[in-house]
Parts: sequence; C-alpha cells; structure tokens
Amino acid sequence: MSRENSAALDSTAERSDGSRRLFTRGAGSGAKVGAGFLAGALLVGGGAFAATTISSTDQINGCVNNTTRVITLAPTSGKCPTGTRALTWNIAGPQGAIGPTGATGATGATGAPGPAGPAGPAGVAGSGGTQGSSTTQLSVTSIANALLPSVVSIAITTRTGSATGSGSIFKTSASSSFILTNNHVISGATKVTVELEDGTELDGQVVGFDVAYDLAVVMVNQGNLPVASFGDSSKVIIGEPVVAIGSPLGLSGTVTSGIISSLDRPVTTGGTGSEAYINALQTDAAVNPGNSGGPLVNGQGLIIGVNSAIASLGSTSSTSGSIGLGFAIPINQAKRISNEIIATAKIVGAKVTLAGVSTRPLLGVTFDTTYAGPGAKIFALTAGGGAETAGIPVNSVIRSIDGKNTKDNIEAIVRIRSYDPGASVKVTVDLPNSGGSRTFTVTLGSAPSNNA
Repeated sequence: MSRENSAALDSTAERSDGSRRLFTRGAGSGAKVGAGFLAGALLVGGGAFAATTISSTDQINGCVNNTTRVITLAPTSGKCPTGTRALTWNIAGPQGAIGPTGATGATGATGAPGPAGPAGPAGVAGSGGTQGSSTTQLSVTSIANALLPSVVSIAITTRTGSATGSGSIFKTSASSSFILTNNHVISGATKVTVELEDGTELDGQVVGFDVAYDLAVVMVNQGNLPVASFGDSSKVIIGEPVVAIGSPLGLSGTVTSGIISSLDRPVTTGGTGSEAYINALQTDAAVNPGNSGGPLVNGQGLIIGVNSAIASLGSTSSTSGSIGLGFAIPINQAKRISNEIIATAKIVGAKVTLAGVSTRPLLGVTFDTTYAGPGAKIFALTAGGGAETAGIPVNSVIRSIDGKNTKDNIEAIVRIRSYDPGASVKVTVDLPNSGGSRTFTVTLGSAPSNNA
C-alpha cells in the first residue's frame, strides 16, 4: 500500500471485495491508530463521528484479514469476505464470535401454593329423606285443606234408631258422585243422608256393599264434586306420618294425626255369620266412633286406608273411645272392591235399581276351629279348589303364606283375603303324620264376597 499524506484518517474507500478499508499512515502503526479511532468513534449508517463515550449497547463490526491482520469495516450485509473473520468492538472491548447455545438450565422449583381464595357462599340445606310411601311430606294443615272438601259425613236411619259415619268422594261425573265407606256404617239403613263439607245435605243410595271386607259404596245425585286421590297401601311402612279425617261422634271435619304403628294386623269385625276379616293398617292417630269409613291419609295427601275399627279396653273398663289403637282397611283392597261394586251395579237415570257385587279370593279349605296348636289346621278341602289342585293334603297345618307366619286360622283367612282372586301364593304347611314341611304354590279361586 502506498504511503499517504499525513493529513490523518478521514475517509474510507470501498474495495472490490465489498469491504471498506480504513486509511492509515502506514501499515505498521495504522492498525493501532485504526483501533484507537474505532474505540472512540460510533459508526452510524455509512459514516463515522467522534464521541467521548460509548454506551454498553454501542458496537462496531469489522473484518480481520487472516494473513495481514488488517482490520476493515464489515460489509453492510454483516458477512465478512472469505479469508477474514469477524470482529466486534463495544465499550467492553473486542468481542469474539458468538458461541454455541448453552445447555438448557434446570427447571426451577415449583412455587409455593398461593393463598386460599375467599370462602364460597353457604350451600343450600339438603331435603329430608323419603318417608314411607311419601316422596314429599306435607303439613297436616296442607293435607286437611286438600282432603276436607272430599270427606263427607254419613247419617243413617234404621228401623231401630240412627247412626253416623264418614266417607270419601272418590268418583264423580256431571250428574252423580260415588262415596267409599264401611259396610257397617250403612248396614240396615232405610235412609241415608250425606253431608258435604259446606253443610249441603244430599240423599244417598247404597250402590253395593261387601260384608267380607266391611266396605260399601254410596251414590249421591250431584256431580262435579271434589274427589280424593288414592295412594298405594303396599308401600306403607311403620313409623310414617298419617292423618285421619272424619266425623267422630258426629263432629264433622275432624282431623287427627299420628303414625303407622304396625302392618298386617288381623282384625275381625261384625257378628257371627257376617264377619269381616281385615289385614289392617294400625295407627295411633285418634280414631273414634263416627270416624268409620273416613280416610287414613299419608304425608302426600293420598288415601292409604279406610278407617274401620278401634280397640277398646272392654266393658269392664271405664275408658272408652280412642286409646291409640285404630285400624284401617288397606286402600288397595278397597279400590278393587269399590270398582267391582260400581261396575256390576245397575243404575237407571238417578236411581240404583240393582246393587253391585264384589268378589273375594278362596284358598279352597275349611279350617278346624278346635285346633289349638300353632298355625291353621285344614279340616276339609273344597273339590277342585286351589289347595286341592296344588296337592295340599287334609290335616296339613298352614304355618306361613308367602313367607309371613300364620299363627291361627284367623291370620290364615286375613292373609288370603289380602290377595286378589286368581293370585298365585306360596303356602308352607306341616304335613300330617309328621311328614315334615313343604311349600305349595296355590292359585286362589274366586267367589262372591257376600255368599257364606
């Protein structure tokens, strides 16, 4: 390179290789002068100017010839030509080429959990559990308000006197309504008067009755009356709340409450030759004379029984009326009987011209009433009846029916009458002559209820 004027380093010249060369006084000292100048100058765009300071972000990029060690400014492309290597200056001095990427650092430790958020609103209290046959328990007030319009008082006149009872309106049409009550309420009546909740009195007609189940149906010639709804007595459980509604001692619209005290109580009512055998619901709700025929209602306001009888302490006691032992006919039996009575009755216009009849199931046996041991002893079989067809021998002792123990012939009759005619039941007996125990499947027969 030729010697230049000592005027100083004040310009650059573009070389054929694309680099820009710094002019110096000589090859020997020029590198030093160039380096010193670069250390105090900032390259901006394509020119340079003097500066007193360099910030940590300012830098100058150059190319060093691998043979001559001459430094030239890097091309604007930032890529040094072949035979040179890149060099960068900033306040910290010359920087080497960018090294390879370091290994990824270890994952930092998981931070501590943040503070707990504010407490949410209080939850809604859970509903009470299902109780017995009810899914939603109503208050006694609600039940009374719903049922009282469909409960009536029944007054009868007989040849020897008068009596009162209760009933429930369970069917109605545009011109007439039907009332469910007990047979013993209307038995012997020469006149029947039905009093509605609002005090209206209507003449009643007996549509039909069933002595065996102590049930009856009365019709009044007034339609569109409020009707009660039936529940399912097979789902009743001990301890569930119930309400009794009726007209005890002639006091219409009386409401009492209690619980179901027991199930499947064998109860008999009526005199000799007209006995009713009831597989009863027992309740401690107050039931008194005059409540007969009125409804026993569950917690949903559905009729589950027809109040029919009470226990007393006997004629030797001065106590009378309710002592917490009331009995009701299960509504499932009452529904079947009342529907059969209405279906078979003949009603012409507003008059009942032929009473309806109902049926009862038959096991097809006669019991030995002198037998004093446990169970019900079979004295005779009805030819072609269910027991004979099933193969049960005479003198067998019935010990259970569908798994329910049978203590005596009364319980046997009550258990059988809790079924519909034609039902299939399992009867377990002790065979005669110490023949052991055996269970027979019996299809029950059918007969008109009021036949002996």
